[in-house]
Amino acid sequence: MDSVLAVERAYVAAATGGTAPSGGVETDRPRALAALGAIASRYLGVGTPRTLGLIIATSDDVALARLSLEAHRAWFAPREVRCAVLHGDTCGEFGAPATVAEALASDIVCVHAPILIRAADLRRGTHLNLLAAATLDDDLAQLATVIREGPPHGLASLGALAAGLVDGRQLDELTVFIAGDAAIALATLSRA
Repeated sequence: MDSVLAVERAYVAAATGGTAPSGGVETDRPRALAALGAIASRYLGVGTPRTLGLIIATSDDVALARLSLEAHRAWFAPREVRCAVLHGDTCGEFGAPATVAEALASDIVCVHAPILIRAADLRRGTHLNLLAAATLDDDLAQLATVIREGPPHGLASLGALAAGLVDGRQLDELTVFIAGDAAIALATLSRA
């Protein structure tokens, strides 16, 4: 939990003109992405999510799902965790895998696998964290409130969101967080 809060503070500092750390250790990338997803979920997800969906590529990626769950527990206590595996038949300690449709029907979804996600796949109010090279269809990209890790092309960033410079969730809209290079998170974790 301390590392998630440290990453959040670093992104707020970067958005408000403070000094953000730089130069991190790439081996911390899974933890950095999990922290970024949890921070985005704090501001873009429903206040008290009942379900957390995790989508991984293979059974070997269960550790990524576990990191996302642990990071989300900094603020949330979902009653149900739905882990879907694209190429495999087990989700480790999460038990039998859910279908992708079941995972996408969660209040918060963390995607750790390259997959195309369509607006029709989600229900209103879902928050989606793209922590891998997943793709949004055009309808979803237009319907959803999209926040990116960094400030490319003048779009709202995670730091601006966490600092309160831009609004997070308004009502029951679809929200999407797109992770980038995780540079600030990696630098923060390498110093923690």
